[in-house]
Amino acid sequence: MKSLGEIVRQRRLGKNLTLDQLAILIDSSKSYLSKLENNHIEKPKPSTLRKIAKQLDMEYNELVMHSNYVDKDTMSWKLPSATYYEIDSILEDKKNIIMVQGKILEKGEREKLLKMVQLLFDLE
Repeated sequence: MKSLGEIVRQRRLGKNLTLDQLAILIDSSKSYLSKLENNHIEKPKPSTLRKIAKQLDMEYNELVMHSNYVDKDTMSWKLPSATYYEIDSILEDKKNIIMVQGKILEKGEREKLLKMVQLLFDLE
């Protein structure tokens, strides 16, 4: 698995950004980013990871997974899976609390999510 530094460098170069440019965008220094990309900083502040993720169009969680906040050796990388009907029943059961980014979805939002799932599974 690639290191956090490798991931950041690869994405930064893919976006044609210099260290100076990214440093300005995340309100940091070129020196700090260089240390990060060369794996001399193992656990950057979560707020810094959020800024980097935003500027590089990445998921914050992806950066966390590549940092030393997570013990990668003991982590299971198997992604959960579910069929449409399992997802459908979860969304339709009003007793289930559905949260997105820490916010509980209200009835209308649940209905929108269900429609998106239906479109994803091409069921309409």
